[in-house]
Amino acid sequence: MTDPEPNPPNPSNSFRSIESNHTKSPSPLRETLTQARSNLWRGNPFLFSFLFDPLRDFLFDPLLALWSVLLPPLLVDSPNVDMLLSKLLRPLLFLLIRIVYCYTPKDKDVTSPSSLLSQSNEAVRQMRNNNGTSMPKYSPPSDLRSAALGGISFMISAVGDVIGVLTNPKKMKKWADALQQMKAYLNATGIGDELEEGIMKPLLRGRLFDNLKMLNDVQEQTDVDRHIKAKFDGTKGTDISGEIKDGHRFMRWATAAYGTEMIKSAVDVDVSADQLQTLQQAIALHCGIEMEDLRYVYSKDDGDKHVLHHFVAVDHKSKSVVLALRGTLSLSGAIIDVQGMAKNFCFCLAHQGMAEMADDVWDVAGEQINALFQEEKLKDYGFIITGHSLGAGVSCLLNIKCHVDQLVGKRRVQCFGFAPPPTFYPCRADATGDGNPDPPALVFEAINNCIAYIHDNDAVPFLSISSVRRLAALLDAVDNVSEHMWFYDRWKMFHEFKPVPQEIFDSVAKATACENKEVDGECRMIIPAKSVIWMKQNVLSKEFEAYACDASAVANNTVFMSQDMFSDHLPEIYEDALDALLGQLESASG
Repeated sequence: MTDPEPNPPNPSNSFRSIESNHTKSPSPLRETLTQARSNLWRGNPFLFSFLFDPLRDFLFDPLLALWSVLLPPLLVDSPNVDMLLSKLLRPLLFLLIRIVYCYTPKDKDVTSPSSLLSQSNEAVRQMRNNNGTSMPKYSPPSDLRSAALGGISFMISAVGDVIGVLTNPKKMKKWADALQQMKAYLNATGIGDELEEGIMKPLLRGRLFDNLKMLNDVQEQTDVDRHIKAKFDGTKGTDISGEIKDGHRFMRWATAAYGTEMIKSAVDVDVSADQLQTLQQAIALHCGIEMEDLRYVYSKDDGDKHVLHHFVAVDHKSKSVVLALRGTLSLSGAIIDVQGMAKNFCFCLAHQGMAEMADDVWDVAGEQINALFQEEKLKDYGFIITGHSLGAGVSCLLNIKCHVDQLVGKRRVQCFGFAPPPTFYPCRADATGDGNPDPPALVFEAINNCIAYIHDNDAVPFLSISSVRRLAALLDAVDNVSEHMWFYDRWKMFHEFKPVPQEIFDSVAKATACENKEVDGECRMIIPAKSVIWMKQNVLSKEFEAYACDASAVANNTVFMSQDMFSDHLPEIYEDALDALLGQLESASG
């Protein structure tokens, strides 16, 4: 999510470290709302905390965040109104927080959250030592609360995205062009007709959800061990503890790229609320690094080009500079996701939207990253790229670009992608005209330096144009039978009062055996990784198991219809799975 706080540059860094979040000139109204959010978390009600704490999490804090995203862009041409609203709201908000949350300013309180960046790490630690005992604790959220916080984060980001489009004609045109291009592609290739038959027709006739449930019942009986089928041959007994340890560490970086609200949803230890007041503090806390090692944060939304939010930090433990990319948390991100047509990329083919985003991210961050490698202490450091969901897909492609184009020289480049969709087809698109169908060796070197992770029934790692076409064909096969059923019979199957008839099993099996013919602009994309670590929870023991899987075999899977196909995609769920796997490793070795 976009943290609404304006971020001044960190004077300890040798280059401009923090991009402005929204506008080039600071908005007094945004500063007032940001200060109110800070005060809100500094307060601690003596009575009725069971009531007021949830209100702070789910009402007051989200509203202040939403207003700070929504109002300033609308008042950018009315600075006097902006200032007037700021002066009117400041005492009212302070009075409300003073009464409800018993917040009283102290001499040692920091005057604004952004001023923490201008203090040394020692000063920040001293402030925590002095004030930490009086600050309220932010306790680890429950699964329900985590999901709610994640939903709030997406809502705030989506509203800011829409406001940005409505106030920026160039951005609106880019959205319209992207959607029009995708629509033209679907119509030209005939994929639109396939989606119409498998999804839109049963949806309009009220059968789609029944069909989805029946397909789920069929898959649970015929394809329940699909993760086993994707395992590498001869990997029995292979040690993947290193991949689990790396995944456990860098999944936190991928979560942190989403912003403060998503970090709050994934916090798994009791912390003082002041440690989550600013985006920079929250990132440093969740990644386990010092504030001075967070060198660059990009969360800019005021341009006509959408670039994924990201941050760059130094990780001394792995001796690397790390670039963490945010996943889908806005409508702009969703538009990138659906642009799944193939385009030339690094002598091969790649997901169009994500390939273009990889180029855009490097245009923004490349200079700052290479400047870091000029520092004496970092000259021998490697480069790590990580992200979740859309951020993982872009990370995988940027990893290939870094190897092929040697964007950071010959230093080691690694990638850790969590829940990446299939984005790459390692076959030359003959961009050089020499007729050679083999990808260059540097592409395979990049793939060998990338590890991807899938959690249980997460649907996103199986979403590509090819897999969506396969899913549409399976749903159409179910609909060919269900359209002749009475509504009451479908209702009983949906609620499992009646088993799915064998006729539907046979129809789905027949559709599975018939591969869709490839169309122009489509290719069988894979996750470009050396191995895909598939994490599954054992239903009986509740312990997690991890399998090293082949990327091509994973890509051949069809989307598995399940009630947790989207909840299994959440960043905090990935963190929980990796926490459990690491704990099991430590218990086994101990």
